[in-house]
Amino acid sequence: MTSFALFLVRRLLGIVVLVWAVTLAAFGLFRAGGASPASRVQIDTQLGQGEPAAWQYFHYVLRLLHGNLGESLTVGLSVNTVLWRALPPTLSLMIGGVVLWLVAGITVGAVSALRPGSWMDRIATGAALSAMVVPTFLLALLLLALSTYLARSGTLWLQPGYMPFTQSPGQWLGRMILPWIAVAATQAAVTAKLTRTAVLDVLGEDYIRTARAKGLSERHIFWHEVLRPASLPVIASVGVGFGVLLGSAAIADQVFALGGIGQALLTAVKQGDLMIVMGTVLVTVIVIALVNLIADICQALVDPQVHIT
Repeated sequence: MTSFALFLVRRLLGIVVLVWAVTLAAFGLFRAGGASPASRVQIDTQLGQGEPAAWQYFHYVLRLLHGNLGESLTVGLSVNTVLWRALPPTLSLMIGGVVLWLVAGITVGAVSALRPGSWMDRIATGAALSAMVVPTFLLALLLLALSTYLARSGTLWLQPGYMPFTQSPGQWLGRMILPWIAVAATQAAVTAKLTRTAVLDVLGEDYIRTARAKGLSERHIFWHEVLRPASLPVIASVGVGFGVLLGSAAIADQVFALGGIGQALLTAVKQGDLMIVMGTVLVTVIVIALVNLIADICQALVDPQVHIT
């Protein structure tokens, strides 16, 4: 078996262990009194009334292996159905947020590094610092106020709420622009600073000076000599940044009333619907672990000198 296959098997087994630990911890909270008496009765009904805790946990894990996340304690639907209905707004928010985060962050950081000390560099650095300081919830509220003002003034394209892409692509885009900005701003600023530092470090290497001495153009040097090594720390940070982005997405989802998984999770927390909370946490943990795995694989593909362990 190759080293890559061994790495992949180890990481997948690690994800399985992580998910198992999350289910065990959450079930422990159930048994420790995290649920109301009414909720506890419903949980016991789903997992086996009067059965020992170990058997109820085994029953819950067995259902998870069949893709069954259980039944909601408040809305009368399965957790699978609740999450599936909330999936389109969440996918729209996350895909657009990730694209805006990476494109804006890498572009701003690279342009800033290629013109150090210029007015463009100072503006980019100042904007990045401001975006890192402003909390996501505050930025989302400010953007919501902006959309409300624009709606009053007759500009109805930017407004809260979710519109499916299949119904109206234009309204879908208009309603997602501000949530994308709210979700991506902080991580784009972090990526911009990281990219700027990485590009400046690579530009200071001896082989870059040698390339310039040979008469190669700055464009050629950037695309062929600088971009690949400078992208390594950015790729390595994607896994952590994605986890932060998911937290920001839950806030933006609630503020802009998109009806996604984040809003469903916050509503379930308020209502004490532990089955939805548990299902959402499990899905989130799996997604973050898989994104980290993909980031590690991409890092190894970009730089063959990176050893997969």
